[in-house]
Amino acid sequence: VWTFAAPPGCRRLLPSSLGPRHGGPAAASTVVCTLSSSSSSSPSPSSSPLARQCRGVWTAEGGYRPRRDDPHRRPELQLQEGAEARLRRGHPWIFPREVKNAKALSQLSPCLVNVLSEEGDVLGVALYNKHGSIAGRVLSEQAFVQIDAEFFAERLRRCLAYRERLYREPFYRLAHGEADGLPGLAVDRYGDHLTLQPTAAGLDALLWPLLDALEEVVKPKVIVLRQDAPGRRKERAVVQREVLRGQYRGPTELRENGVTFAVDLLHGQKTGWYFDHRDHRARLAELASQTPRVLDLYSYVGGFGITMAHYGAEEVVCVDSSEAALELCSRAAAMNNVSSRVKTVRADVLEFLGGAPSRPPRTGMLPGTEDDDFDDAGTAGRISNTEGSVAEFGEFDLVIVDPPNLGSDRTYAPKAVRFYERLIHAASRVVAKRGLLFVASCTHHVGEVELLGAAGRALRWPGSERESRVVSCGSQAADHPSIPVLPESRYLRSILLQLD
Repeated sequence: VWTFAAPPGCRRLLPSSLGPRHGGPAAASTVVCTLSSSSSSSPSPSSSPLARQCRGVWTAEGGYRPRRDDPHRRPELQLQEGAEARLRRGHPWIFPREVKNAKALSQLSPCLVNVLSEEGDVLGVALYNKHGSIAGRVLSEQAFVQIDAEFFAERLRRCLAYRERLYREPFYRLAHGEADGLPGLAVDRYGDHLTLQPTAAGLDALLWPLLDALEEVVKPKVIVLRQDAPGRRKERAVVQREVLRGQYRGPTELRENGVTFAVDLLHGQKTGWYFDHRDHRARLAELASQTPRVLDLYSYVGGFGITMAHYGAEEVVCVDSSEAALELCSRAAAMNNVSSRVKTVRADVLEFLGGAPSRPPRTGMLPGTEDDDFDDAGTAGRISNTEGSVAEFGEFDLVIVDPPNLGSDRTYAPKAVRFYERLIHAASRVVAKRGLLFVASCTHHVGEVELLGAAGRALRWPGSERESRVVSCGSQAADHPSIPVLPESRYLRSILLQLD
């Protein structure tokens, strides 16, 4: 019996029929096919086309481990003239235009490659994918280093040591892509639960050594695999979610800044929680006693709103388009004994604020926003029913605006900036005199300069001008580190304004 990706005409079995190790119904489906050898006319398993197709395929259910990486047998990626200098300065990406022998590598993609300079020097090992906007992601600058469980374990030990110096409790991003030497990979830790999100297709063939390394370094009870990031579609990789280790029974509890939350690691947004806003929530919590009335827009499970209520805000309104997220928000309010001070509203944010819908219908949405919701709820802009409007609540001492990613493509940046301008203008109308407006952007091409520019224009719209001053600017938390040579790794920006 061989386990393999499903070719036409084969019988598909549910993963639950393969045993308890697969994580239940969330696991991906598998095909099992038996090749008979009772007849002399039947091909042997080793020579049949079906067996040859199975040989290089790995699935979590089947337990097949790919051939051990051999650094001396890897294909070679030859760089175009001029690309070498940037890699030698530590930049971890190779773009498609910089690959000299792309045609020769196309039949092997995605794969591990040895990166060669124009003169033939080995510059390191990288993950290669011909379909990605990033063709190569450098795993190591060492020549012929073996990519195996020990390689990943050594990187993860460094990640763990760094986070344990920062945080007393095991709730943080354990591995953050290029800044931790693990390009295309995010690992979030929720106590003894982990979520593993490979955005690079080339990492799929390395899941076994990755799992072995995680079990050696962290020893988790549950590992949830989230192969559903938008970038995977661009790289033509499998898009799915499954439980690779243990049995997941959500929601999962986490603690941050002394506040307890409940999140769904399998069906929630991204990897379940946004640890990158930890410092922003701590900063605003210091102002809770001075901001008794708080409006949390795009609240998700109440990360900002519940924190403000816990630290002294008297009335908090959380607005989101996802009913499932708001249910977890209400649960978190009860867990922190602040239910009497927290109200949830399911609504499109701009409709709630009295304007047009936040985004056009799904066909016209900006790329990168379509997966930002639970399975049973649409993104903002795709619901027309509204449970309430801001007119019912009056003005607020603090308004928090944290919309989803509006796309990684630079060509959409002007549209994203205009969207922020509309959103800031609508939100400023409900900020009380001398109140605060917090705005965050996780859209890389809408950085601090663009965000401040959008705010400056929005607050000078005729008929609704507001004088403002910048209180502070912020970025992602320390468990989401960046590297100097890669500006894209500094993706989260925030501004806190006081409006007169």
